Amino acid sequence: MRYPITVLVIASSALSPASIAKPARCLAGMRMALVEGHFTGPLVCSRKNATFILAGRTTGSNFSVYDYRYRFLPSGGNVMHGGQKIVVFRRGKYMGQYALSPPPYMTVTVNGTQVLLKGQGAGEQYSMDFSREPPKEALINGDVAVFSR
Repeated sequence: MRYPITVLVIASSALSPASIAKPARCLAGMRMALVEGHFTGPLVCSRKNATFILAGRTTGSNFSVYDYRYRFLPSGGNVMHGGQKIVVFRRGKYMGQYALSPPPYMTVTVNGTQVLLKGQGAGEQYSMDFSREPPKEALINGDVAVFSR
């Protein structure tokens, strides 16, 4: 009688570490840098309602560029709000962001010193030169995206 119970206890204890996996870090571990840098915008940590993905690091000036997509229900609101931001860091410090137009979202990649944006339509491609500093403004999809805190 003891043998089947012992096997069952061993089997269930072997499964328990997998069920205690650590959750993903809020905003890829950059939440505190955003708060300290006075980030303006929602800080959504829900994996269901936000993604915060490193698009790449530029060469030379060493900017880390993140693609932040989020949605949230404002306090007292009835409709979800959301958006996309390109968030820029340098040496782990928040530098600023570009708020992009409402969806459809742009694909964000980094190639050398260039931050590349690609829309869903043919020919919808934009490039920002980060060789020295992030540009103060960029014309994207007919809208001016301003680099701001």
